[in-house]
Amino acid sequence: MSRYPYTRLFWQSEHSTVIAGPHIQVLDTNTGDVLHSTAKCEEDQIASGPIRCAALSNCGKFLATSGDDKKLKIWQVDDLKLLSSRVLPKKPTYINFADNKDILVADKFGDIFRYQLHPSSNESSSGYTRDALSSHENPSGGELILGHASLLTTFLVTADGQHIVTADRDEHIRISWYPQGYTIESYCLGHQKYVSAIHIPSFSPGTLISGGGDSMLKLWDWMSGKLLRDIDVFSAVQPFITVKAPKKKREWRDEDEDIEPTEGKRGRRKNKGKHGEKRSADDGDVEESQDSAIPKGRPGEASTEDSEVVFVVHRVASIPSLAPIIVFSVVGATAIFWFSMDDNYETCIRHEPFYKPIIDFTLEDDGSLWVLLDADRSSQGGPSRKGEGDDSNLVEVRRWTADNFTASHPPPLALALNSCTLPATQVDLKVLDLYSDLLALPKHFETEAEDRTQDLSQMGIDDAATADGGSNDGGITKRELGRLKHKQALRRLQEVGRGASLDFEPLSIDSKRVKGGGGDTLALGIDGT
Repeated sequence: MSRYPYTRLFWQSEHSTVIAGPHIQVLDTNTGDVLHSTAKCEEDQIASGPIRCAALSNCGKFLATSGDDKKLKIWQVDDLKLLSSRVLPKKPTYINFADNKDILVADKFGDIFRYQLHPSSNESSSGYTRDALSSHENPSGGELILGHASLLTTFLVTADGQHIVTADRDEHIRISWYPQGYTIESYCLGHQKYVSAIHIPSFSPGTLISGGGDSMLKLWDWMSGKLLRDIDVFSAVQPFITVKAPKKKREWRDEDEDIEPTEGKRGRRKNKGKHGEKRSADDGDVEESQDSAIPKGRPGEASTEDSEVVFVVHRVASIPSLAPIIVFSVVGATAIFWFSMDDNYETCIRHEPFYKPIIDFTLEDDGSLWVLLDADRSSQGGPSRKGEGDDSNLVEVRRWTADNFTASHPPPLALALNSCTLPATQVDLKVLDLYSDLLALPKHFETEAEDRTQDLSQMGIDDAATADGGSNDGGITKRELGRLKHKQALRRLQEVGRGASLDFEPLSIDSKRVKGGGGDTLALGIDGT
């Protein structure tokens, strides 16, 4: 019978927490005994569908999770007691603790809301009015921290708790003050594709490492937004990417398209006549309508001719005891990669193969590497297996010795995780969809967008004629104009950074509300956030 793979492991010295599909298990780290499991709980305590986002508090006592049911659930780790359950306004993309009492949740509409660990009495499940700057209502009374104009992929709060670093699908990295997210310190601009992973090493708190769809990892001085260096990683990673995505379909629709609310719980898309048909989304979750436009089939299921390599950096991490070693993983790759930040010229990207697609990894303080594998997936197209270990293992452990990760006798926790698995049906595994980022993050009209931008650049664009939302002779939409202005401003800012003169007038800040992402946002900053 099929089984759930592990999607997240929170290792602690006394007890560790692992997530598999919709289930949570707490195990004794030293013996491997299963202490608590939601598989034994009542049905109403189990998330409706797989857990997509999870975070452990700094003290290790509380676990925050959210699944397809869009509920933020807080668990007490000691006995896996469900402390609270709150409805989120939109599907979350990332969850993290700001400290031991606040939880931050990013969603598909680009907003980050803050929730208290223990719900206050004034939080109501109904009748909550939308914040003036948020793009959607919040039924659980979350406090808006900041917002982007596109889907937020990840974020982190700096070690001193003074800043929050956010990344989105539109190549932006923004550094804001926390919790005053409206106060922006700097931007780290230079990515050409989505940003999916960011990390600040504890041994170099002034350096930000970012990666996503570009072939390079970028190192930044995040306070100033200055790019320190690029590290080419794609050439080293590509031979190990065995999970591929179906090729792009022409009917793909960007979730950033304008949505116009109507009566009831439905929304409709603006300019629907231009797209040939009407579309709607139930329960007000218009961002979910993009799922119907995703090319049919799952990553890795298409034939070689109908698939393509999509590069997505999943996680970047480091260990203080291994300074300056940086470890990272890539969605659908069968190896873990690392490099040294001390390599000032030609950085050497090294790898440890696992011969099965890697879902996630966790690093202990002593340098031990815990890798979660999609062990039941056939490994085709990757390097032949010549290492140690069992092909059926869902968890593999490596120890850092000298200058490399090496296999050793698995600890009791690893043995227990590989033996005490949770059953799943084929339907359950299809819903789990481990490689959804390969389809969701890339913009499937990039080539057409570039061609369109070049066409627009050759046209004479009258800003005054479009300031009131009007059209022009070229039939350019207001959204296309906004994106073109942003690209032009970014290009010229980059030229200024190379010593060119600033020969254009800065864009004026329009106080009018414009449609961005999935709702109304103020046109602030060059990226529309």
